Amino acid sequence: MAEIRQRIIHRRAELGYDRRTFPTFGAAAYPGVPEDMDYDTDLYHYLRLANETFAAAETAPLLAPSPATRVPILGKVWQIIRASAHSLVLFYVNRAVAHQTTVNSHLVSTLNRMAVVMEQQQRTIQTLQAELEALRRTER
Repeated sequence: MAEIRQRIIHRRAELGYDRRTFPTFGAAAYPGVPEDMDYDTDLYHYLRLANETFAAAETAPLLAPSPATRVPILGKVWQIIRASAHSLVLFYVNRAVAHQTTVNSHLVSTLNRMAVVMEQQQRTIQTLQAELEALRRTER
């Protein structure tokens, strides 16, 4: 089995397949505020707001009252035409909003992962700075 896998890898490399790795299941969750180190309050405030609101889009039909709908017979016809026109527009708007919400979800997930990576890098930097400071003290 191992030989077959090696041959597959070799053959894919010959044919120029790219090596794709797929993300884990689900979107990256909001990491929360780090409790063991200093952090940028603005970054986490706006990141939390982005996580809370990326899918909030109000696209319900809202027809303002019109004096034309009070006209006998023609008013009812105008109301039906108006409602149908709004429904048609909302159909296409909802399609665009659904796509944009998907894009927003991916972007917010990316920002969440970037925040986690930045936290890890900051911890590494702090550790290295502490080690460097300790080395400087031993040299003196």
